[in-house]
Amino acid sequence: MLLVTGLNGETERLVDYKNVRRKWRVNGEHSLSFLLLNTERVQHAYDLVSERSKITDKYGDEYIVRGISEDGHWSKQITAMHIFFDQFSTDHQYNLLNGYTNFKQCMDFIFNGTGWSWVSQGAFAATEFQNFGDKKRLVLLQTALNRYEAELEINNKTKTITFKNQIGQQTDAQFRYGYNLKTFNKDIDMNSFFTIIRGYGKDSNEKEIMVEYKSPMLQQFGPLVQDPIRDERFKSTDTLMNACKNTISDIPDIKFKVSVANLIENGLPAQNYNYGDYVYMLYEKANIAVSIRIIEKEDDPTDDTVAPVVELSTFKQLKSMSAIQAQFQQTQSLVKQLTDDGGNLNLALKRLYRNSNHFSDNTGDWYISPDDPNAYVHIGAGGLDVHRGLVRVEREDGYATIIGGILQHGFDINGHEPPFTAVNVEGWWWVTDKSDEHYDCQYYTFEHKSRYLNVLIGQLATEGASCEVAIMAGDGNTFLAKYASNNTDPKSPIAVYGKLYEIDLGVPTGEEMSVYIRLRSTVEGKKAYCRKIRMWLDR
Repeated sequence: MLLVTGLNGETERLVDYKNVRRKWRVNGEHSLSFLLLNTERVQHAYDLVSERSKITDKYGDEYIVRGISEDGHWSKQITAMHIFFDQFSTDHQYNLLNGYTNFKQCMDFIFNGTGWSWVSQGAFAATEFQNFGDKKRLVLLQTALNRYEAELEINNKTKTITFKNQIGQQTDAQFRYGYNLKTFNKDIDMNSFFTIIRGYGKDSNEKEIMVEYKSPMLQQFGPLVQDPIRDERFKSTDTLMNACKNTISDIPDIKFKVSVANLIENGLPAQNYNYGDYVYMLYEKANIAVSIRIIEKEDDPTDDTVAPVVELSTFKQLKSMSAIQAQFQQTQSLVKQLTDDGGNLNLALKRLYRNSNHFSDNTGDWYISPDDPNAYVHIGAGGLDVHRGLVRVEREDGYATIIGGILQHGFDINGHEPPFTAVNVEGWWWVTDKSDEHYDCQYYTFEHKSRYLNVLIGQLATEGASCEVAIMAGDGNTFLAKYASNNTDPKSPIAVYGKLYEIDLGVPTGEEMSVYIRLRSTVEGKKAYCRKIRMWLDR
C-alpha cells in the first residue's frame, strides 16, 4: 500500500504501480522509488504525485518526492527521499558551535527547532568542534556521526531518532560463499591481505619465544608478511601460535549485493534480516567464517513476497569454522581476537571481543578503550574499577563535571588585586554618596563550572536614602542582580548577616567569567554602605 499527499493536503491511495524499491543504508540513503502507470484506476491520484508531494508506505514511513521522470502520458518514474533526510537536507542551521562538546550538546544544536526528538542509547566521548554550523543540518549530522562514531535509527511515527554505537544485531546465521552465489556489484580489496605472521612472547623463564604462522592462502598468493605480534604475556608457543592464527588478515575485504532468497539457498536460515545485522559467511577456500555485515537493504514495502536484496561487507574479523566464539566490530583498522593460556581473552585484547569493545567473563563486565588496552572499566561483584581516566560524569543539563577522571568543578573566585575600587572604605564597609551611577566596589573572576553564583551582601544606608547594590557581568553593562535597601540600623539582619543574591549563570561552559559588585546611593550626598560577606559557586 502506498498513499500520496499532494501539496494541497489531499491524500489518496495509489494503485497500478510497480518496481517499488525501498533502500535503507546504515547512516546513509533512505529512499523509495517506483513506477506509477497512468491508468483509469489511478486518475484520482495521478496528478497528486508531483514535485514535493509526500508518499507514505504501510509502515508509516514518509518520503518526499525529489525526482520525477515522465514517459509521455504513460507513466511516471518516482524517486523520493525519507522525510527526515529531506527536512534535514533543506533546513539550514545558521548558528555556530565551538569548543569541547558532548553528544547531548551537539545533538541539541542540530535538532533544535526541527520537530524531531532524539534518544541516545550509546556511549559517546566528547569531542571538540571549531566553527561547527552555518550548514544544512544533514551535513552537520553526518559530520557528528563520523566524529562520535555513532549510527542512527529512524522512527517516523514518533518523529524520534535513536543513536547507538552500532545498530543491528549479531546473529548466529551462516551461509556458504561459493560460485553458486548470485552476486551483484561485487568488490574485493586486498590492500590489507597477508599470508605470513610472526609472534613474539616470553616463557616462564623470561626467555624470548617466537612462532611463525603461514596461512593456507600462502601457496596461492605467495609470502605477504603482516606486522608481528609482540606481547610478553604470551608464555607458550601454543597460545602464541593460536594468537597468530586468529590475528592474521588472510581473507580479502569483500563487498557484494545478493538476494536474501539466494542466501537462504546457500544455508542462511529463513528469517527477517535488517540493515546493520551481522551474519557469518563460510569462506571454504580457507576453511574460516567471516563476520559480515548487512550495510544496506533494498526491498518492496508493498509486497512481502519479493525477496530483499542486501549489500554485505566484511572487515577482517575472522575465526576458524570450528571455533566461532565472538561477535565482531566493523572498523577500518585490522582488529583481531586473541586468547591467553587459559582460553580467555587477555586484558590487552578483550576490547576486540564485541561490537562495543565490551567483554563479559566470570569476574564481571569489561569495557576497554580501543586506543589503549590498559584504559578500561570493570564492573563486578567487587564494585566499579576505572583505569586511565575512563570516567565521565555529566550534570542533568549536559555539562561534564568529571572528564577523564579529572574533576572539572572549581569553587575558587578571585578578586582583583589591588582592589578594583572606585568608592571609599570606612572600616569594613564600602561607602559612596554618589547617586548618578553605580560605582565599582570590586571585580571578581572565576570559571563557569557551576550554574549559580551566590553573593551575600551586607547593606546599610543613612536616613532618607537607600543603598542600591548591583551585581554586573564582566562587560560592565549587564545587570545580573540588583537590590535597594533603606535599612539604617547597623545591627539589623541585612547589615549583620547580609542579603543573598542568587544569580543563574546558565548551563555551565567551563569558560572564564567575571562580575562586578557596584554601589550607589539613591540620594545624592547621602551615604550608602555595603560589604561582601561571602561569594561562592553552587550547583
